Amino acid sequence: MSATLTYVFCLVRSARRPAVPRLPASRMLPGSRNRRAIPARDDLWLIVADVPAGEYDETTLGRGLSDLEWVGRRATAHEATVEQFLSAKAVLPMQLFTLFTSEERALQHVDRQRREILGILNRLQGHVEWGLRLTFDEKALREAVDAAHRSAKADGNTGRAVARPSGAGYLARKRDLLDVTRGQLSAARKEADRLFMTLTREVADARRRTETEQASAGARLLLDAAFLVPATRTRSFRTLVGRHAKTIAAAGVVVSLTGPWPPYNFIASPPKARAPQAHG
Repeated sequence: MSATLTYVFCLVRSARRPAVPRLPASRMLPGSRNRRAIPARDDLWLIVADVPAGEYDETTLGRGLSDLEWVGRRATAHEATVEQFLSAKAVLPMQLFTLFTSEERALQHVDRQRREILGILNRLQGHVEWGLRLTFDEKALREAVDAAHRSAKADGNTGRAVARPSGAGYLARKRDLLDVTRGQLSAARKEADRLFMTLTREVADARRRTETEQASAGARLLLDAAFLVPATRTRSFRTLVGRHAKTIAAAGVVVSLTGPWPPYNFIASPPKARAPQAHG
């Protein structure tokens, strides 16, 4: 039998051994088999699988990490397994390609960092993550300006558009389009900042990825944030976001709310797995 490594997806807090539901083959980690839960004391369970050493050793991973499609397939499969445990008391996602030479080595790793792990799980217990992205829809606002000017140029009696716009009308249109680019974008940013602060007061924790916002072409990404929300308040949180989404739509702000997710962005000090190397 070929050598295998123990791949760890996450740590789960549960009074009983958690079931590991089947996944479609397309969502399984390539090469993995025998996904299972192994006890790690203190109501903790490691969710693991066996993977071929030849497909997940340091050399193969080093080569694969330069291939976005290769990494993406495995990252998606990793997340699919972690997301199966959202209903657990708490789930601590492990880093992609957290590998050990055996179950025993994985359990030793947990023992070494048990105090830190328990602290993280205590903070995350009963919470899920929601992602929020706000973007500035300049195109829609520009189209609204054009529509307004077309309407203004229409003949009031016949409804027919005037063939040639007046010089004053042309300048007015240019002015309004500049307002969209300058004034409306500034107003949209303020709305995004205001919404972030409002939601922050309603959740357990919030993280804003300003580096992602600043890297956005044309600064049209106004907000990229994650919120740690008590699972019992999911409905009220979604309702609050939806209410604000209607209000800020007039400022050209498009709201995209995703979740619930495992709390990837709220693991302040995750277990230090030496990926892509195997432990032990």
